[in-house]
Amino acid sequence: MTPRRLLALALPLGVVAVGTPAFAYFVPDYSQRVAATAVAAAPAKSPYLLTAGKRPAANALGGMAGNLKTVGVQTLLERQGDRKGEWGGDCGRAARVPAGAKVFCFDSRDTGTEEWYPHGVTTVSDAQADEKWGASRPLLVSWNDRDEKAPHKSARVTFINTENNTYRHVLLVWPYQNAKGRTTYEPVGTQGSGTGIQAGGLAWYGNRLYVADAGTGLRVFDMRQIFDLGKSRNGSTGKPGRVGLHGKTYHGYGYRYVMPQVASYVPARDPGGSCTGDGTPHHSWLSINRTGKDKLVTGEWCRNTQGRVAQFPLVSGESGTGDLVTDSEGRAAPTSVARLPVSYVQGGSTADGTWWFTRNVPASERPFPPGQNKNPGELVRAQWSETGFEEVGRQAVSFGPEDLSCWRGRNQVWTVAEHPGQRAVYAVDKSRLTP
Repeated sequence: MTPRRLLALALPLGVVAVGTPAFAYFVPDYSQRVAATAVAAAPAKSPYLLTAGKRPAANALGGMAGNLKTVGVQTLLERQGDRKGEWGGDCGRAARVPAGAKVFCFDSRDTGTEEWYPHGVTTVSDAQADEKWGASRPLLVSWNDRDEKAPHKSARVTFINTENNTYRHVLLVWPYQNAKGRTTYEPVGTQGSGTGIQAGGLAWYGNRLYVADAGTGLRVFDMRQIFDLGKSRNGSTGKPGRVGLHGKTYHGYGYRYVMPQVASYVPARDPGGSCTGDGTPHHSWLSINRTGKDKLVTGEWCRNTQGRVAQFPLVSGESGTGDLVTDSEGRAAPTSVARLPVSYVQGGSTADGTWWFTRNVPASERPFPPGQNKNPGELVRAQWSETGFEEVGRQAVSFGPEDLSCWRGRNQVWTVAEHPGQRAVYAVDKSRLTP
């Protein structure tokens, strides 16, 4: 991934392993550095204190429900996607995924597009303890619109039906009341002079979908509030240059589905200085930790320094809302904050006490083969101790690895390679992730 200003996964049924060797660049022996990666002083927790942020007005959300047909994840998946992916396709070779990886390829339009870049990854294993959503086992990927030309579409989430390999893009929107008092919407993050969000991290838990907005905090969406423009009397999937209400018709840049933001979490105070031990954090990537009591994990991408990772307790997604646990004043406090073991971390996930982190290898750490101009990726394995993370192994992974998610029942760690033409969603079996 290109340097971030602030802040992946599919269930393989009958997948084909990609026999591409890990790409050839020198990976040094880090066994002598294990003890050196522990961080003695934990970062402060206070900068991570979150409070409720801006949310759409109730009448705007109600207006969408009153004017458009509401669907849930199961209905969206049952209607099948308008695009067809492929398990074990050539995208894995192009992205240089590790040998034996389980690979899902988007169609040629999404594999090659330079407008949209994928970043976040989450699976039904994050959402539900039984790893099922109704009869389905979906996989989700978030993208941001990197095209500076208008209209700027900001962010979308792809719902992959792993049973039939089809998928749908869902546009993320912000609802509001226009000057005439009518409900409309625009892409998230484009209010005022905003240019959208990067959606660098994605975490699905119960009915909540958390999207990282690195410079602001966390945006929250409700899986029960997805709107089908194709089945709505006053909705349209035509006119791809339009979004929101035009005349009496709702549009979504040609997408069939739109999903409104319902809430947000922002820093309770702004001590400044991200990527420091006591500064305002960047929420660059996300994951769910289901070891012990369930927690939302949020981490920083930092250049030339080790960022932080924090964990927030969640209200049970099986029996409750899936929201962050808050105190009487509506504040969410982390149970832990730690310094990451390496810099340039794109994603992180954990299960059973082991942590994995993806990173792009900076130029200072890699002798490039002649003509190579892409950032090779690494997957770093670490253990947590009272003094911080202890790195216990590294291995080469694809170009441009991004967010991480652990599919616990299948012992897999999922990510997505972001570069056009070298783009793939893939998983590495945990048994292969050895020192």
